Amino acid sequence: MKETWTDIPGLEGKYKISNMGRYKRLSRYIQGRRLPEEILPLNQSQVREVKERLGRKEHVYDIADSMGISRKTVSKIKSGRSYAWAK
Repeated sequence: MKETWTDIPGLEGKYKISNMGRYKRLSRYIQGRRLPEEILPLNQSQVREVKERLGRKEHVYDIADSMGISRKTVSKIKSGRSYAWAK
């Protein structure tokens, strides 16, 4: 199956989602700094799981350790600094 990318509504030109559930940040400049195009480390189902577990008041460390992702990533999702736009 070939992976195809489509714009995320409301975030056109910034982020795309693939038919496989992966997120991609498009290249752009923010405050004079160039952000390169990058496929983000978490896919749609992983982001959803982190958000659900945070909603159940699970500890950041427990979520990160059980999912094999960094505690920093989980903390950023919790604070809304990462993947805030993801559903």
